[in-house]
Amino acid sequence: MKLAARLTALLVIALLAACQRSPISLPAPSDANAKVVVAFLTAYGRRDLDGMMRHLDEDAVFRGSGTPLSKPQIRAFFQATFRKHPNLRVEIGSVKVVQDTIQAAVKVETDVIWADTWIFEMRNHKIHAYSLASGRRQVTRVTSSG
Repeated sequence: MKLAARLTALLVIALLAACQRSPISLPAPSDANAKVVVAFLTAYGRRDLDGMMRHLDEDAVFRGSGTPLSKPQIRAFFQATFRKHPNLRVEIGSVKVVQDTIQAAVKVETDVIWADTWIFEMRNHKIHAYSLASGRRQVTRVTSSG
């Protein structure tokens, strides 16, 4: 019985690995600002810090639940995140233009999974400010059985 369960588990793991979605599976949006947001998030998924920073305005800020982070603080945050989470994965869901913002559904997996809508304010096709719709991360713990 245990052997059959192990074989089934291995088959399921192999199937999931073979069917694993690419982190970025969106068609390219037609809006120029939405393209910038997708490029920023794609760079995030590739852990390309310089690529991410190219899409931020010089005065860019992240507005979270605390004090806003400036562009150098945003860089430092992502740099620390990439060091701490070498297996970070990013999935982009829908990206849409809502009034004067670009809203992107984003799921990030590190040692936890969190998903939220990121809201981007643009200036001259650069990200001027961004925030999370919830104001904070919605976290689901990743557990492994074994």
